[in-house]
Amino acid sequence: MYHININIKVKWLEGLQSINKIKDELSFLSEKQPDPFFIEGYIVGLGLTPQTVLPSVWIPKLFGDDTPDDEMHLRSLMDFYHVCMDSVMEGNLTLPIECSLSKLDLQTALRNDMPLPNYCMGMLLSLSFIEQNSLSPVQSFQLKKLRRVLSGLKSYLNAQNTFGESRDFRDQALSAHNELGQCIRETAYEMRFSDQCIQEAEETSALPGFNRDQIESHLNDILNKDSQATLKLINELITVIERELITVNFIEQFREEIENLHEAQPYFILKTRKAQIHFNLDEFDVAQRVLEELIELAPNDYYKNRYQLYNCYIKQQKWSSVSVLVDKFDSCSLPDSATQLLCEYAQNGNSQRAQDLKSHIKQRFPEFVALAGADSQRGNNQISDAMTEYIGKGGLKAWRSVEGSLFWLKA
Repeated sequence: MYHININIKVKWLEGLQSINKIKDELSFLSEKQPDPFFIEGYIVGLGLTPQTVLPSVWIPKLFGDDTPDDEMHLRSLMDFYHVCMDSVMEGNLTLPIECSLSKLDLQTALRNDMPLPNYCMGMLLSLSFIEQNSLSPVQSFQLKKLRRVLSGLKSYLNAQNTFGESRDFRDQALSAHNELGQCIRETAYEMRFSDQCIQEAEETSALPGFNRDQIESHLNDILNKDSQATLKLINELITVIERELITVNFIEQFREEIENLHEAQPYFILKTRKAQIHFNLDEFDVAQRVLEELIELAPNDYYKNRYQLYNCYIKQQKWSSVSVLVDKFDSCSLPDSATQLLCEYAQNGNSQRAQDLKSHIKQRFPEFVALAGADSQRGNNQISDAMTEYIGKGGLKAWRSVEGSLFWLKA
């Protein structure tokens, strides 16, 4: 499988990155897995579907029995997906330069192992997710037009059959190729962004049978569970949001204010919950990565993600990372103070500084000593809200990971 790094992602958005670079990143693909241009065409085609196709559906359809299961490979694939979705959203999609076509090399360029046919076949596969009977006449016409061009350019024989009504089918094939990018953009507009699409979405949410409160209550019941099934749902919800709203360009455009935007709050809540579940499942490195991304995106940390990140670092004994993060926020809250105390004890034992920090936290937060018996007291009124938050963010789990720390705290 392959890895697409952030530098490629940025250069792609700036229009300075050749697909050759991305093709190099796909060098880990086995011979049984799809061609890189097939993958690109397939993923771009996903951006044309009226409804978001979830990764749990489109990834297996793309890879079949060779579906990647390595987390970093899947993460790279999703990074590539988001770049493609962003180009569709912004209306600046262009064909890879390798998908060129000229009259002189038409037959060679349309061999089934060449970039253009693979790109077209990939897109045709993802367009099969579109339910024809749910489309308006305008959408049906535009989709049919695009499919005709894609089908005509997936092989030399197809080009002859599709564009054969012209005296020289090659001229018509070249014309269709030149207009393919525009045809894709027009299809994206009709499928997702036209006034009719927006109106239909608003009408759906206003239907008598559309009970938003009931839906939100059901989602909350699911999201409260720490399980792989919950993670799968959260990841799919995040994918929908990143496809429809929180795109790469959206983040760049509103970077200075994004954490204050009402529209972005569901995204931050889902990502925060995702990190919490990974932490509770002892997947500390994954939780750490999600939390670091959140703090970079929302540096004021309104959701107190640093508390969970402190404990990710502690569980992995990354003491210098804890110190840097604590110094960055320079706060005297209970979780911040507790983190400093635990780090000092973990590294230096019953040092004079550890004793001073313990005296200070007991004086300022008398309820903190109850951490040692937190399990027996959770659910009653003996634990403050601050303590409940600290425990919920992994504080108790962090203290238990440092041998003798809870006994020392009570002493």
